[in-house]
Amino acid sequence: MFKYVVLSLSFCFFACATQTTGTAQKFKTAEEYSKAKEFKPGKLVIVQGPTSDHETNINVLAPRLKNYIYIVVTPDGKELAVEKYETIQPEILLWKIDKLNIKNLEPNKDYTLKVVDEFRSSKTTVDTRTFRALDVKGYKARFAYASCMADDYRFTEVIDPMWDRMKSLNPDFIILNGDVVYVDSFEFVERKKATELDIWQRFIDSFNRLPMYKWTTLKPVFATWDDHDFGTNDGARDFPSKQAARKIFLGFFGGKNIPGVYQLENESVYFSLNAFHQRMLFLDDRYFRQPNKEQKEAEKFAHWGEKQHNWIMNTLNADGTPAWLFNGNQFFSGVDLSYKESIQSNNPAHFQKILEDLKSVKAPVVMASGDIHFSEVMRIPTDKLGYETYELTSSSMHSYTGSGWDNPLRVPGAFSKEFNFMLINSTSKDGGLEIDVESWGLADKPYFKNNFRVRK
Repeated sequence: MFKYVVLSLSFCFFACATQTTGTAQKFKTAEEYSKAKEFKPGKLVIVQGPTSDHETNINVLAPRLKNYIYIVVTPDGKELAVEKYETIQPEILLWKIDKLNIKNLEPNKDYTLKVVDEFRSSKTTVDTRTFRALDVKGYKARFAYASCMADDYRFTEVIDPMWDRMKSLNPDFIILNGDVVYVDSFEFVERKKATELDIWQRFIDSFNRLPMYKWTTLKPVFATWDDHDFGTNDGARDFPSKQAARKIFLGFFGGKNIPGVYQLENESVYFSLNAFHQRMLFLDDRYFRQPNKEQKEAEKFAHWGEKQHNWIMNTLNADGTPAWLFNGNQFFSGVDLSYKESIQSNNPAHFQKILEDLKSVKAPVVMASGDIHFSEVMRIPTDKLGYETYELTSSSMHSYTGSGWDNPLRVPGAFSKEFNFMLINSTSKDGGLEIDVESWGLADKPYFKNNFRVRK
């Protein structure tokens, strides 16, 4: 009996060892790793920023002692010039941001970016990505639209699947509409006390965790902020570190202006994108904002500040190009809740001024927002702007959620409190916009679909 058991154990050990050996991962030798001259994509944080049909901006988070060589190769193997026009290198960090500009691109072609480390007379390709220009002369914009991306430990299991879902839908570009980084996440930074170092560290933490910045194929990203990536919950113009926050946010997402397509204004982070026969205005709802609490009077331009407000209206009044307004928190409340931020609830005087001015501009507008940790589509009745329009709210990609609330403006069925983002097809036609919206998340089908038309 004993002999039988020993033989059985011996057989099991041999079989198991054989099976393990047969399926074990094969590694190179230590010397081969040490002498490797090329590595798989995803080593660095890389963001493709403002992009047109012939030009793009790319921002690379690099170790501060490395002077990487950046090479761009066309589909037929030719090299394009790469301008490293700025390096943001704070003394307090071990990292820096190299900001690149590449011209002479063509849409619908795959270009390759190589990041090369020249060290002790040897060159190593540490990262390789592909990217494209945008066909901005067309009439259809196909983009993913998302906000609220907490890197908190409780969302670890869903972060990768959510970004995999977005990648599988293959949008042409991505719009991030606030709370892209939770600086004051309850783990590291106290609210209202974030320093420049705090903001840098939380951005680097989050960018290293979120898969999009490591994708082999880059996607152009257009981003504005809300309170948490501004630096503090319900942040406003009195936040002490707002100038540092602006420098850091634009370091990761900003780029050189592209005449006729992308124009960043000189203050805060607001900018315009003229593309696809549409105008997209990305607004700053924090830098100039009157604090919500302890208001002695409701200022006339409390939400955006007078200069930004006038820029919005002048831009919309330049011609009748149909437009999007992207703002971190909601325009319309739908219902007035004390804990819910919106222009209508927090800044009623400015809200009425916005409605009055939007009635008189040439361009019809669609509004888009985030912040509230559920997604919905609101139908804005004709009496508000003189024509029927909509507000789309996309939230959250992965962040805290609750049950939401009833909204009398909500389009029936256009609601999801699951982790989600929107996939939007927006077509410029007959002086207006025809828009298809799908809300996607962890499920294998959209949480809701909606389509509508806006004309003035």
